[in-house]
Amino acid sequence: MVYGELSDEVLERFTQLQFGLTPSSIPSTVVITPSKIENYFQNFKKVIMEKGLRIERVKGNFIVGKDSRKVLFCEGGVGSSNFTDSSILLCHCKNMEEVIFVGTGGGIGKDMESGDINLPTSCIRLDKVLEVMLPLEAPAKADLDLVKTIGQLVEKETQDIGVRIYEGVNATVPFFLSETEQLLIDLRNQGALSIDMELSVLYALANHYHKKVVGIIRIGDLPLDGLPTWKSRQYKLELKSGVHKRILNAVLNYVFTREL
Repeated sequence: MVYGELSDEVLERFTQLQFGLTPSSIPSTVVITPSKIENYFQNFKKVIMEKGLRIERVKGNFIVGKDSRKVLFCEGGVGSSNFTDSSILLCHCKNMEEVIFVGTGGGIGKDMESGDINLPTSCIRLDKVLEVMLPLEAPAKADLDLVKTIGQLVEKETQDIGVRIYEGVNATVPFFLSETEQLLIDLRNQGALSIDMELSVLYALANHYHKKVVGIIRIGDLPLDGLPTWKSRQYKLELKSGVHKRILNAVLNYVFTREL
């Protein structure tokens, strides 16, 4: 038995190891973050319960539900290699129809500020991880209807805190601190507004397996404007926490208030 085709036995085993769930119990909507859910969303469980939603912890992940609707909030792993493992498993789960990525990245678009949000319509693939199974010309694009819908909800939630919402290109690099200044300038000239270490993997796999996908990247560092990542982690903390709370509200509104 080989692994690349992910037989039912392999998928069952590794989905339970990664998410604590069987493939058939993965909901149709999944929200995935590179690191722990509670790192992205402060007071996550409190917010969920205050909204009258059910919450169940499964390993380090959460099933959130109301009536017959539910969503999985899960950790995917930091870096394109780790994130690929989770993404491949999710994209093989037949029940999963759409996946929402929430992460952080560097802003390289002109006039972008720390705390702004990019909802990438596509990704430049520099991750290198997927070349063994998907050629570089394979698309890494968001579902534009999902970008529009989620974007409107995020904009509505954040309109009073002074951050800007973008819908532009993202570039995914292979590892931390791998970008040179010239590379960032070249990416900016290609239209990239942000950089991260995971998203192109998810976009490319979702496209390949015919899943809907959208990414939400909160800008942290500004590597071309003198704000490195280690300083950005302590910069505008209150604003950034507010941005993440508003993103969570937007996602929950999408899942639990939209018409099916």
